[in-house]
Amino acid sequence: MSTEDFGRRVAGIAAVVGAIACAVAVGAPVAHAAGRVELSTSTADPDYATTIDLRGSGFQSVPNAHGGIYVLFGWVSDAGGSWRPSAGGQAGSTYRYVQDSEAKDNNGFQRFVSFPGSDTASSANGGTVSADGSWSTRLVVPGARFPAVDRAGNTTQVDCTQVRCGIITIGAHGVVNPNNETFTPITFAVPAQQQQPAPVAPRPTAPPTGQAPAPQEDRAQQPAAVLSATSGDAVVGQPVAVTGSGFAADEQVQVLLQPGALFLPVATADAAGSLSYSAVVPEGTQAGQYRLEFTGTRSRALGGVDLAVAAAAQQAATDTAARQAPGQRDNTWLLVGAGGAALVVVVVVAGVVVLRKRRRAEVGQ
Repeated sequence: MSTEDFGRRVAGIAAVVGAIACAVAVGAPVAHAAGRVELSTSTADPDYATTIDLRGSGFQSVPNAHGGIYVLFGWVSDAGGSWRPSAGGQAGSTYRYVQDSEAKDNNGFQRFVSFPGSDTASSANGGTVSADGSWSTRLVVPGARFPAVDRAGNTTQVDCTQVRCGIITIGAHGVVNPNNETFTPITFAVPAQQQQPAPVAPRPTAPPTGQAPAPQEDRAQQPAAVLSATSGDAVVGQPVAVTGSGFAADEQVQVLLQPGALFLPVATADAAGSLSYSAVVPEGTQAGQYRLEFTGTRSRALGGVDLAVAAAAQQAATDTAARQAPGQRDNTWLLVGAGGAALVVVVVVAGVVVLRKRRRAEVGQ
């Protein structure tokens, strides 16, 4: 073999190894069809929580890749697709959803379906995307109305009786994947056995479909509920007892932790319109001043209590460690890519050494 032929072979080997390294770094995708989501019911109760069983098919499954799929309930600006993150869409602007804790045992308003073998699989609460692109999970729709927070921290009330809402899927953990972005609409209707209550105030006409609705109710006009907590101090992960009155008999009461519009488990008023509730500040909540807001789903009665939240000892230690080691989150694929690049360098250097030895041997002959 001539020196020139050998050199070409070394270059060819380096190119192949480089391609393999790149494939490992991004994860080898599995062939997939267009993603779609089937619902056990496409109609939800406007005033009470509805549990819906979901089954996805045709999604992209990426073995050993970071992230997966977020499954959400909310509103999109354009069901045709311009709302999508892959098209430049942003949460709070082109799509809005019910926010929940990212903890594995959250309230069921948000689900995370992980890729098989993902480094984030341990936090998945919606299962795993199988090799054929299918998955199944269960989602809780808290009702037709919910607050949504944009990136600037502004809160907007979304009323799904006035605008189109449904089930949203997007890439999880900041990994944008257009193949896994879907919107499946649902409608809202009072079950036949219930009688539609009279509205507290006339509802406005539907806004243009390209815009999110403005707040549907003036809070100053909402009936006032009276709430009190056993303590104005709370610790992350620890319960705080709250009592209240002024709600409708036997109605469900939405509970929000503000700022952030984080939904907590729904409360239920008794026959006298009173409630007793054990509020637990979710893990991951930063220390600071918060407010628990209680809103009757039928009466729209509104009240709240202020809380000074302190981080649990374990959470505080975790936050301190995170501050001491910045930039180390989600760097797995950077390490993989660096390893692949190093492998290419080793192969090329080895080829050069062999080539030089061969040239010396030819000169000696």
